[in-house]
Amino acid sequence: MEKYSLLRLKPGKEALLSKLHPWVYSGALAEPPASPLVRLADASGNVLAVGTASATNPLAVRIFRFDDGPLDAAFFRERLGRALEGRRLLGLDGPEAGCRWVFGEGDLLPGLVVDRYAHALVIQVGTAGLEALRDIWWPVLVELAKAEGITVFVERSQGGRKEEGLAPVNRLLKGSLAGPVTVREGPARLAVDLLKGQKTGFFLDQREHRLFLGRISRGATVLNAFGYTGGFSIHAGLGGAARVATLDISAQALDQAERDWAANGLPPEAHERMEGDAFELMRALPPAGFDRVVVDPPAFAKQRKDVDKAFKAYKDVFRLGARATAPGGVLGVFSCSQHLERGRFQEAAWTALLEAGREAQVLAHLGQPMDHPYALNHPEGFYLKGLWLRVF
Repeated sequence: MEKYSLLRLKPGKEALLSKLHPWVYSGALAEPPASPLVRLADASGNVLAVGTASATNPLAVRIFRFDDGPLDAAFFRERLGRALEGRRLLGLDGPEAGCRWVFGEGDLLPGLVVDRYAHALVIQVGTAGLEALRDIWWPVLVELAKAEGITVFVERSQGGRKEEGLAPVNRLLKGSLAGPVTVREGPARLAVDLLKGQKTGFFLDQREHRLFLGRISRGATVLNAFGYTGGFSIHAGLGGAARVATLDISAQALDQAERDWAANGLPPEAHERMEGDAFELMRALPPAGFDRVVVDPPAFAKQRKDVDKAFKAYKDVFRLGARATAPGGVLGVFSCSQHLERGRFQEAAWTALLEAGREAQVLAHLGQPMDHPYALNHPEGFYLKGLWLRVF
């Protein structure tokens, strides 16, 4: 392990590792990391863990293993294989699937995200240490992927690369792409632009909630706010909705929503395109105009310091969603801000209903799906919060 520098903790800080939390902040270190690959030791030099490190990121060390072993091909084969076997166990993987194969710390591979879209794989590499190890883990991932019928490999940037001193990336690594890749999600067929779409191309974490909306939309009028390429809308249409409105600020996203609506055999007259700022357009809607409303905004709190400002934004847009929901209708509200804790999220929804002069029943507390697992020793991995509410 000659590439790995020895990095010592300050005296007394080794107790942090007894909880098996995979993150160590710079304040716990005796000195800044000297390399992106480290053996983490106590003040006496006893090695406790091995991981990746950054001298520029306050989140200084991400631990891969809590012993003094190598991060070699055998290690990555075991970790990647374990992650893939978990998706098979859940019945989420397959040749037409949209499925997250690897979810960073949740799969004991900090900084790495891998998403499958049918015959294509999209990776996101978030740390300098993983970049330094690319020649080790990349061939293992390609080998496992090809065995599953993957022929296209794409790399996209993820948040955190800047803090690690890494340049943004958006590239085709292997294979060829003639256009969007189509995945099957329940009854729906959804097109995903792997090079231009948000995140890795699509929001796989809303799969179960889209399927649920389809089950409760027969005969309903539906508003899909912050609708992106219309995943919720397509499921509502396939579930028998009488009318569906997709609202988004991106013309390109709405173009794709309309193409997917047609590709799924849905009648064009039953879909309304609403292009523009969600806050402005929802304020202009007549009250109680929709039986089903989904409000799935972007992450308003990308840093902890943004939480108070984000709370107000969530509250305001949830209030507009409640205002648009007919009595007895169902409202879905969501936040993908990891820094907005579950209790604060629920407070935003509760305050929004109060301000809208509406009452509501909580039908379900929602989170990320099973292919986005988080470790009990890493609660920060829980990020997606949602509520299905029946509004009166």
